[in-house]
Amino acid sequence: MMKPVSVRQFAAVSVYGLFMIVGRFLAWAQGVSARERAEGASALARAYLYADLLDNDRRDADVVLTTLLDDPSPVVRRALSEAFASAEDAPHHIIVALANDQSDVSAPVLGRSPVLSDAELIDCAAIGDAFAQSAIALRPNLSAAVAAALAEVGTREACISLAVNGGADLPEFSMRRILDRFGDDGEIRESLLSRPYLPPTLRADLVTATASALSAFVTACAWMSGERAERATREAREKATF
Repeated sequence: MMKPVSVRQFAAVSVYGLFMIVGRFLAWAQGVSARERAEGASALARAYLYADLLDNDRRDADVVLTTLLDDPSPVVRRALSEAFASAEDAPHHIIVALANDQSDVSAPVLGRSPVLSDAELIDCAAIGDAFAQSAIALRPNLSAAVAAALAEVGTREACISLAVNGGADLPEFSMRRILDRFGDDGEIRESLLSRPYLPPTLRADLVTATASALSAFVTACAWMSGERAERATREAREKATF
C-alpha cells in the first residue's frame, strides 16, 4: 500500500508535473478526507492551467481532473469549479460538466467562465434553479440572447439579478417580459426602474404598475376611497409620461 502524502506535499509536486499519474492520484484520494481531496483538486487544476507541463503530463492531468467530476463530495467538485471559473484555457468538457452540476458547484463557472457559449448558458438557464440562474444573470457583459432567455424562464430572484446587472444587454422586450411575469412584485419593479436609459414608455408602465399596487393597498386598508386612489394612479402615469 502506498504511503499517504499530505496535501502540502501533493500540491508541491503537482506544480512540477511530477504527480500526474492517474493511478497514483486515485490511490492517494482514497485515503484522505473530502477537504484534502478538494485542496488536491484545486492544486492539480492550477498546475494544469499555469505549470509548464509536458504533453503526457497534461493528458494525465486531464484524465484525473475528469475523474474528479464523479467525486461524491460537492466540496471537491466546487473546488474544481472555482479553480477553472475564470480560465480561458480550462478544458471545455470539464467546464460543461461543472456547469450542469448542482447549483452550489456550478455557480462559479456559470457566473464567470469564458469557455461557455451563449447556447450552453441558455441550456443551463432552462434547467437551473434560482441560484444557478442568478449566477448566469450576474455575468459581466451578458449577451442579449441569454438575457432574453432568463427573462422568459428565469425565477423571480434571477430576474432581479438580471435587472440590476448594469453590464447585461437587456433589450426592452425582455424588460417588458419581466414586467409581464412579475409586475406585481415591488422588488422587480424597483430593480427595473434602477436601470439606466430606461425607455420612457416602459418607465411609465412601471410607474403605473407601482401606483396601481399602492392604490390597491391603501384601498384595501380603507385609507383612501377607490375613486381617489384611481385618480392618484392616473396622475402618476401622466407625470411619468412627461
